[in-house]
Amino acid sequence: MKWSKRLLSLLLAVALLAASGCSYSLSEKGDKSSNPSEMKTLRIWGGVPPDAGPSRMADEFNKEYKDKGISVEYNYFVNNQAGNQRMETILLSGDNIDAYFTYTTSLLEKRSMSNMALDLTPFINRDHIDMSGYFGGSVNSYYVNGKPYSIPTKLDQYGITINKDKFDEAGIPIPKEWTYQEFREIAKKLSKGTGKDRTYGMFFCTQQDITYPITYILPRSLGGDALYKNGGKSTNFDSPVVYDMVSLVNDMMNVDHSAPTHIESVTQKLTQESMFLTGKCAMTIGPWIIRSVKDQKTYPHTFTTAFVPYPVENKNSKNYTQGGLGDFLSISPNTRYPSETWEFLKWYATKGMIYMVEGGRIPAYKEFDTQTVTNLLLKGGENLIDAETAKNVLILPKSNYAIPSINTNLSEINEILADEFEQIYTGQKSVKQGLADAKSRGDQILRTE
Repeated sequence: MKWSKRLLSLLLAVALLAASGCSYSLSEKGDKSSNPSEMKTLRIWGGVPPDAGPSRMADEFNKEYKDKGISVEYNYFVNNQAGNQRMETILLSGDNIDAYFTYTTSLLEKRSMSNMALDLTPFINRDHIDMSGYFGGSVNSYYVNGKPYSIPTKLDQYGITINKDKFDEAGIPIPKEWTYQEFREIAKKLSKGTGKDRTYGMFFCTQQDITYPITYILPRSLGGDALYKNGGKSTNFDSPVVYDMVSLVNDMMNVDHSAPTHIESVTQKLTQESMFLTGKCAMTIGPWIIRSVKDQKTYPHTFTTAFVPYPVENKNSKNYTQGGLGDFLSISPNTRYPSETWEFLKWYATKGMIYMVEGGRIPAYKEFDTQTVTNLLLKGGENLIDAETAKNVLILPKSNYAIPSINTNLSEINEILADEFEQIYTGQKSVKQGLADAKSRGDQILRTE
């Protein structure tokens, strides 16, 4: 009987810990190594290919920390739904991950509240880290339920990536600001040919993430909380701007045929590289492709890549700058070495990110020199990347960012949108019906919160 009571108490304690989220006390015995003198290898999981910066980054860390008995081993996972689910399965099943990257706020919220990430408050307080001073005042917007479960390491300042040569050939000036309708018309002008010879004005890359337009385009017109209204108590899917944006994507794919359809994107496994760098499309959704632009061996081409802000609903409205922070680096609750892993997080955010710039990632840490970052971003692609638009769109800090302040059930809301968008873009539902169903489903979730 005594043993049963002890077992019951233990199970209750575990349940309470799971319900409260994952926390860590610096007074706890964090190092699980039986031999304190052995090299402690940290397993870091990320969605950036090793040759796009992580390998160099890991080498530099290992050189610097060799005498301290710490090294890192970088493990690459494909940053799509299947790749993220695989990593989450490993996170929940054991101790094979010490730290990992999350690339969307919805997944950050999900992982933070599902015991997949440590609350970093004890580390931040111990080392007197000024998070706002390091990463800007918006850093608090990426806390989950008021707690920092990650360090944001990248400045997410994106835009449409364009083939400047195709714009020049068509006599189209490079836009500095444009509306949904202007974007649509330009995509039609840049689309040519039929069948297998068809080249498209735009490629949305929906087979990788069907919610990309909601994530990157919509916030420019509606701000960081574009998916919510009433303080997060209901969804915003009945907004005319949301309707216009989803209609824009649907019309470009299924009416104008100025972009590959979602069915084509999925069945043909189309990628940004296979479309943009081979000249099959003149524009694509995001500039993270910049690392592949420089890879002339794999993707030989001669055209110039430039960058344009995402379009807005109306130029005369109060519009926002698309941007914020990303590449959220978290510590796994199952890490063998929490303190050593925290040392890596600090090093990566304030020093290691410089080795990621050539691959197209801009550091969030405010102390990095802007010109050094610009030079590194262009390195190896000086004749392939338009320096002026790269600096203006991707690097120079802006104001009035579309920063999220609400993340209530964000992962579930995004799953609903993905499901409804799939039905809209494949012709199973109209835009009106799909968004109405998304609102009904989303509001139900928020009402039960």
